[in-house]
Amino acid sequence: MTLLYVAAGCVLAALPGAYLPGTGWPLPVGVLCLALWLGLLLTKRQWRVRPAVLGAALALLWLTAYGAIFHAPAQAMENRTVRLEAVVVEWPEETDYGCRITVRAGEADGRKGKAIFYGESTLLDLRPGDRLSCVARCTPADRMAGEESLYYPSKGVLLKLKGYGPVEVDRAQGVPARYALTILAGTVRERIDQLYPEKQAGFLRALLTGDKSGLDQVDQNNFKRVGLSHVVVISGLHVSFLLGFLTLFLKPERRGSLVLLLVGVLCFTLMTGSAPGTVRAAILATLSLIGTHIRRETHPMVSLSAGLLVLLALNPYAIANPGLQFSFLSTVGIFVFGQPWSRAWLQKFPRPWRRWVGPLVGTVAVSLGTMLFTVPLSALYFGQFSLIAPLSNLLTTWAVSVAFLGGLLSVVLGFVYLPLGQLVAVVVGWPVDGFFWYSAAASRFPLAAVGMHSIYYTLWILLVYGLVLLYLFAPLQGKRPMLPLCVCVAALCFSTLLTVESVRRWDMVMTVLDVGQGQSIVFTSGSACALVDCGGSYSPGDTAAGYLQSLGRSSIDLLVLTHYDSDHAGGVPELMGRMQVNAIAMPDFQAENDLRQEIEALAAEAGTPIHYITTTSRADFGKGELRFYAPVGDGGGSNENCLAVLARSGEWEALVTGDMPIEAEERLLAREDLPDVEVLVAGHHGSKYSTGKALLEQTRPETAVISVGRNTFGHPTQDVLDRLSAIGAEIYRTDGNGTITLYANGNH
Repeated sequence: MTLLYVAAGCVLAALPGAYLPGTGWPLPVGVLCLALWLGLLLTKRQWRVRPAVLGAALALLWLTAYGAIFHAPAQAMENRTVRLEAVVVEWPEETDYGCRITVRAGEADGRKGKAIFYGESTLLDLRPGDRLSCVARCTPADRMAGEESLYYPSKGVLLKLKGYGPVEVDRAQGVPARYALTILAGTVRERIDQLYPEKQAGFLRALLTGDKSGLDQVDQNNFKRVGLSHVVVISGLHVSFLLGFLTLFLKPERRGSLVLLLVGVLCFTLMTGSAPGTVRAAILATLSLIGTHIRRETHPMVSLSAGLLVLLALNPYAIANPGLQFSFLSTVGIFVFGQPWSRAWLQKFPRPWRRWVGPLVGTVAVSLGTMLFTVPLSALYFGQFSLIAPLSNLLTTWAVSVAFLGGLLSVVLGFVYLPLGQLVAVVVGWPVDGFFWYSAAASRFPLAAVGMHSIYYTLWILLVYGLVLLYLFAPLQGKRPMLPLCVCVAALCFSTLLTVESVRRWDMVMTVLDVGQGQSIVFTSGSACALVDCGGSYSPGDTAAGYLQSLGRSSIDLLVLTHYDSDHAGGVPELMGRMQVNAIAMPDFQAENDLRQEIEALAAEAGTPIHYITTTSRADFGKGELRFYAPVGDGGGSNENCLAVLARSGEWEALVTGDMPIEAEERLLAREDLPDVEVLVAGHHGSKYSTGKALLEQTRPETAVISVGRNTFGHPTQDVLDRLSAIGAEIYRTDGNGTITLYANGNH
């Protein structure tokens, strides 16, 4: 168990060491920990904390050494334009502006480190082992969306490189041994594309090789909502499938078979990119197989600790990798709670039944054990967690296992004889389609996942964890799980009612969702609900649907579109796939617009009426009304033809103008008598060409909300911020404040 304490000390030291870099404290604190360990070592007493102190010392000292060895050379290249030499280590990925390639790069006479290279689409035909050289601008990889992030450093990537001018390419001769498995993975993906339709191929590419580029973002959002994201992230699940398949033919008790099994696990790990979850599972599997061979049982937590130490030895900043955190915490939950629960629950069934109910009981117990430690992470990283995850795993595990093993078989046969592989692929496609169908259908359930925007759901989580701790550690005899389970279910229902009531008790509630660079605004009044626009850079359809479903809603009374740009309407197809939309109001222009035509087709398929706003009109809305101002454009672009919306409840009013420019605002003022408003959503995300002085002087808003995210346009501009401040408006921004909700009663 010493290794377990060492690993615990490493984690406790590595976490602050990774998240609080640049202060220089890891070295002196690491030396102090080492001195403390030596002092404890000299005493005769066996201190349990001694291995943990040693682990902390090793972690902090290695963080310092790792920074000197790897970070310092990369930092010397930051914010410089250099002559770059690089070798491709992974297959290129297509982007909107060219391609992205993982390389080992540096100056000609400098140390080479892992980096991300951005180049032209002409480089998409490169393969691992090829070399390239060019002039490149180097920027640090520890910033994303303008903020510090350990996403790339936790993967060992320290630089982002932007190529300029001609790129000289030196093709690798043959298949370099170092990159043979990576090249094999690319070959497998090509074969999958030949065997399966596009959607099925994308799923199997993720399932067999870890490449998620073929998965639609809508499907990935569905997987996340119903608790099935782990299926398409190469991890221990896939290693267990592989071992289950291989042990049908190879017996680990035999030395030769054992070697083949270990080689198979190693090759699969390297071929799929050596993700933390896969490395962890490979180490656990290796130790377990060796233990079986020498007839010595390995302690699962000790084996898990060994895997963690190996990963931190390769890169101590990996401790900040979300994949590693989810992988290890879920495994801890399985070992500590899932497996004991499974054995205990199975004992309650008559012996003849256990053979049949065992897989069902085990799946539910393991899913619940996994959730105990990963729910806080899900809430932190995604702002939600899936309630339906145990049911999802219970219903789809068989389909995933059949798809993995069948997909593997079809690829092997496809290399031998393509038509035979295609025949197997037809059968494998059925469970894959079933998996997609379930994830899409289950994601429509209002409480499939719970969002953290409501304080009542947060309090419910705290209650659940409190009851779990009380049940586990309270010194009570004959503890029955049904009572705390019923309390949790009743509390969830109560939390949902309180969340719904917290919105319905107001005359009008306006929620400006944080969708990045875009706009999506929810209005509710009593039981009525309307959504104005649904577009942005942060999965706007998923964001809007998730917010509304957490209110217990499965439908939207009215969807209003100001215009058809993707940052205002791009999320509508996903939204309509998740929720019922009872009616749509939108302007009648750009009849040939692809997005407009897609929305119209979806509406026709669902039987949703569309109201084209060509004149000023109004609609009753709960305790208030919605007023629609038809576009004032005279044939200009989409912004000039924006629909404007005024929400009113009593004397409280809020105005949304979409991306309307100042010239269109002035035409709207000349045509309509706009009132003073309490809330104004700044036009065009804070562009200096919108939210003009005339509009502000006419409407005199008390509060201004800017729906904006990371962008290259400089939104919101200082001109707009100054104009809003001059009128006396209180300013809120989704890029700084997140989702913003305003509540109104009467004129308050």
